[in-house]
Amino acid sequence: MEYGSIIKLMGMLVGMPFAFYVLYVALREKSRALFLHALGWSLFLMALAPGESYFLQKIFLALSGVCLAMGASTLMYKKDPEKIMYLGALPMLLLLNPFYEYIGGMLFSGHSFKIFMAVLHTAQYGFLLTFLGILLMSSSTERDLNMMGILYASIGGTLLIYPFAKAVSMTLRAADIFIAFLLGLYLMIHLSKILKRKIELVIPERTAKMEGLKRVSVVDKRKAEDILNKFKSFPVLAFVREPSWPDTWNTYIVTSALSEIENTISPTNLALINELCVQYLKGAKEKGGSGIVYLNCLEYLKLYNSFRSILKFLHTLRDYAILYNGTVIIEIDEEAWEERELTLLKEIEV
Repeated sequence: MEYGSIIKLMGMLVGMPFAFYVLYVALREKSRALFLHALGWSLFLMALAPGESYFLQKIFLALSGVCLAMGASTLMYKKDPEKIMYLGALPMLLLLNPFYEYIGGMLFSGHSFKIFMAVLHTAQYGFLLTFLGILLMSSSTERDLNMMGILYASIGGTLLIYPFAKAVSMTLRAADIFIAFLLGLYLMIHLSKILKRKIELVIPERTAKMEGLKRVSVVDKRKAEDILNKFKSFPVLAFVREPSWPDTWNTYIVTSALSEIENTISPTNLALINELCVQYLKGAKEKGGSGIVYLNCLEYLKLYNSFRSILKFLHTLRDYAILYNGTVIIEIDEEAWEERELTLLKEIEV
């Protein structure tokens, strides 16, 4: 077995157990972004397997590129849907390479054609990852996502260099593969840290005493303070503008400064707020308790979303509060809303 093949085999044997473990974690935590990245990394390692099945190797490499692109897009959607990147048909083009290489092999002869196609395929995969990295860096101000972009672009760069390294010497070829492997491993570790950094929701296991409270209440600041003073030790799920709230709460700061403050949600990401509310309220009911959701940033949300979107979001939240026996407290400044808007907000109460 040649030197380069030995390096590839070692990389596959070392990386596969880690990739499978990350796949297990992704399935356990139900993280689509982590699952797609781990699957892409697994397919990339499978493509390193030495052997004569070049067609199968290129299928693995193509599917790996598709999974990584989808994983990055999923992660961007979770962070901020306004900055989601749709790569369109670009990753899918990788799937065509093995097929037109096979057809070309039937129509043409010669070892040079096979080498040319192998180089083209590797370079195209490298271009995809480099392009993906540039998009990540240019589409987000978050340091975590910028680092992901740098890692993607670096891996893409090593694959773009690979054909030239292979032409120069086997040592450079092996070194290039090893560097790409290390960068890919660090990418997975970095992604795991991003996903673990989010707040772990503390689900209430008891029913809060909420005598006199409606299932959904739309109140002013003073009334909200009177209500919430009774729940300082209760694991309330709060979406607020300031970080100074009880440590026992599940607190998310709604802000556009995503790179400056931890545990933040973009004001445009109503889907993520709704997703967290459902997870919290459903979890509380399953444990025999009831959850309390507090929202005190409605005016701020209005700056970034249409009133119709906000109203639709609140009605959905209301439905889940009824379904899971939870309580929702919405704090508003009545002077910031038009009379018609205020009437529609008050109609959410139940």
